[in-house]
Amino acid sequence: MPKIRIMNGPMRGREKTISDKAVTIGRDAEAGIQILDRSASRFHCEIFPVGGMYFVRDLDSKNGTYINDEKLGDEELLRLGDVIKIGTTELGFEQGHAVADEDSSSRISYNDDPDVLSNTLEFRLDELSDLSEPTEQAPERDSAKGLRLLYQVGRIITEGGDPPEREARALDCLIAGLPADCALLFRRDPATGKLAPSVVRTAAPNIQPVISRSIIKKTFTENKALHSANAQEDDRFSKHASISIKGIRSVISVPLTVSGQVRGVLYLSRGTGAGRGMPINPAFDQVDLELVSSCAVQIGLAEAAAEERRRHRASMWQMLCTLVRTLEAKAGCLGAGERCSRTCLALASAMHLDPASRERVRTAGLLHNFSALVDDGGKGTARHLALLEPVGDLESVLPLVRQGRERLDGGGPLGTAGDDLDTEARILGAAMTFEERTAADPGADQRQVIEAMAADPGLDRNVVQLLLGCHLDGSLYQA
Repeated sequence: MPKIRIMNGPMRGREKTISDKAVTIGRDAEAGIQILDRSASRFHCEIFPVGGMYFVRDLDSKNGTYINDEKLGDEELLRLGDVIKIGTTELGFEQGHAVADEDSSSRISYNDDPDVLSNTLEFRLDELSDLSEPTEQAPERDSAKGLRLLYQVGRIITEGGDPPEREARALDCLIAGLPADCALLFRRDPATGKLAPSVVRTAAPNIQPVISRSIIKKTFTENKALHSANAQEDDRFSKHASISIKGIRSVISVPLTVSGQVRGVLYLSRGTGAGRGMPINPAFDQVDLELVSSCAVQIGLAEAAAEERRRHRASMWQMLCTLVRTLEAKAGCLGAGERCSRTCLALASAMHLDPASRERVRTAGLLHNFSALVDDGGKGTARHLALLEPVGDLESVLPLVRQGRERLDGGGPLGTAGDDLDTEARILGAAMTFEERTAADPGADQRQVIEAMAADPGLDRNVVQLLLGCHLDGSLYQA
């Protein structure tokens, strides 16, 4: 698995694993890889996968993107060791997982000083609005900054893609916007039942977060937002004798609630100073507490929505499988739909398609022979597929099913050919052909069947080669 490493500048040492979806690079906090360079556009360039290879393209940036000191034209294949240059910032394309992708528990240390809790203010989330206002109102520009931060976090966590990656980008926004030294998401480990860090982000690669187990535990078990501040730096808390100890670091810890249940903790900390002769960092204040609590609410809502979507998709899949199995049992071809679906999913995964595309071709593979099963002969395809149109979840699947028998050479029933057949249609066509040929001769050697498909002008040869690879590595037969 390749990674991008920032080689110089203020973000030097930051790394990002490049997986199976596009990653943007730019100055904006919402970019997949943020760089702090005045010559960088908000979204400057993009790295994207194609068939196991990775390409980079410029996103109409003002100052251009350079690969190994040569200006990038349209797009270019990345090779290990290549250096992407944006302004004065250099990013290396290297092999291996990013440091931040390693086990989060190895990146932090714990401090169980019993004085920490005694110097901590605690609030229930529904009590935050009743807190006294600060003696000095924050400038209007700070309020605008808070609204922008909330907007950025909300936008990030509602985007598609891998949830841990979205959450990591959201925590990066909090670190940059507040600012903070580190931000962590703790969740209960299903295996051990203990709270463990699921996402760890720091303001710089060399920062090792120091965490109070007492604060984390109290936040989780009592569903309370906790705010530990340096009382010497915040006059609003001077009346609380319990927090008058000098030098305590500033911490915000808020519960992460999903569907009414506390599932974890969002924890941020800020150091009391950067060293001798350096200015002392101000403590987190009430506005920061409310801002972080609002972000935790957004993350919890997004997680609840994602869980509901997963349950809905699982129920829909079971319903479709039951329907197809019933029809196949009557037609004497039980299992054909699920085998074709498995082939589609293996090919889509090998091509690094995004999750939505994988789900679409998987479902299309299951329904590939629906009309023939209903009509007992394949007549009236459009009429029988129309029976499924009221199912909203299949809106993007049915057009793909209708293209399943189209061929690159134009020999299909609709005459669609060449570039008019997108990647998903080519995957489905190859999977259907493989299923039909193996079903026609169950004793045939499957490798020979695939090699014979490579000579078929109606099939995409690259897809057929990937099919052979999936056969050889066994992914074609995984449930």
